[in-house]
Amino acid sequence: MTNKHNNIEKRIHFVASHYKPNVFDTRKGWEKMEKHMGFQPKTRGLSFWYPAVAAVAIIAIVSVVFFHLNRKEILTAEADHTLYSLHDSTRVDMQKGAELTYDKHFGEKDRKVSMRGQITFNVARDKNRPFIISTPTAQVKVLGTSFTVNEDEKGTRLNVHSGIVEFTPQDPIIPILCTAGVSVHYTAEQELIEVTSKESSMTINGSEKSLSFTNTPLKDVTLILSHYFNENIQLSQQEAQIPFTSSFTDKSIIEILNIINVTLDTHLTIRRKSL
Repeated sequence: MTNKHNNIEKRIHFVASHYKPNVFDTRKGWEKMEKHMGFQPKTRGLSFWYPAVAAVAIIAIVSVVFFHLNRKEILTAEADHTLYSLHDSTRVDMQKGAELTYDKHFGEKDRKVSMRGQITFNVARDKNRPFIISTPTAQVKVLGTSFTVNEDEKGTRLNVHSGIVEFTPQDPIIPILCTAGVSVHYTAEQELIEVTSKESSMTINGSEKSLSFTNTPLKDVTLILSHYFNENIQLSQQEAQIPFTSSFTDKSIIEILNIINVTLDTHLTIRRKSL
């Protein structure tokens, strides 16, 4: 950290430690602050306005330092394919009207951003600090990969180009692991999640309490059911890749598992949480 930042933090610490509404002696505070900052005390006239000036000065220092320490960086795109490189070497390709916001300390402890519009990310890999993107309706979490996020007032769309991405809509809260070639479209008003790839598809409709699977590997089916019903569903490794196609509306988890087991001759079970 630079000496400038150290001095700023010392000043804000001084003010925060000594200032109390209706209690703090502004005259003494001013003298202590001058001494703390290395100025020589001076004799002042017009003592009737001196406390007010000191109070205003303290408030001004607090305001300036607070703004400095909490500043946000905002990237905007005035045209399609506006390119930026973030501090961690992540590259972004922003379409016209897109906006990306992040803290001035981005990359030091974490990598969190928020966005609107359409942005393609090529995320620099960092296994200790996942890259987390927030939109008004979903969260995307990755370690390092390439993908496109398109956000509008209706929801969020994700297209994965390479790697693995975790997509979590705001409601229902179901983390979905997406690999290359997978697309997710979430519509907030209908609580509708649509997951598609070349080989399979899934649809989760929270408002209608319906689930639909088409040629979906059983491991993906059980993962969705586990999060949707908040149950720990057990699946053997031998049954993980069996494709499953069916739809359910307003069914209990027991009913759904019974249907799957009878249809596929599998042995899905629920592991009850220990008390």
